[in-house]
Amino acid sequence: MLFSSIASIVFFLSCEGNREANGYVKDQITNKPIDSVFVKVLSGTDETYTDSIGYYHVSNQFGGCVPNCKNIDVEFSKEGYQILQKTNPDYNEIIYLSPK
Repeated sequence: MLFSSIASIVFFLSCEGNREANGYVKDQITNKPIDSVFVKVLSGTDETYTDSIGYYHVSNQFGGCVPNCKNIDVEFSKEGYQILQKTNPDYNEIIYLSPK
C-alpha cells in the first residue's frame, strides 16, 4: 500500500500539462473587436489569428506541470497597432491594442 501511494505521488508530480490563453482583442480607443490580429505563443509554437469578433485561443506545448505549469507568453500584432506582449493572460481577458 505504501508503494502504491508513493507511486501515485510521483506520477502526479511528474504530470505533463500546458497553459492555455483565450480571450478577445479590442481597439483601445473604439472598444471594437479587432479581427485578423496575429496571436503567437512566444514560449511555444502555437499561433493563430483572431476571428471576426476578436476571439483567439492558443496553448503552450506540454511540459512539467506540478508544482508550476510553464508560463505562456503571448504576442499580439496587427499592422496599424502597437505590438503587445502578455504573460499568462487571464481566461477570457480582453486585450486592448493601441493604434500607432
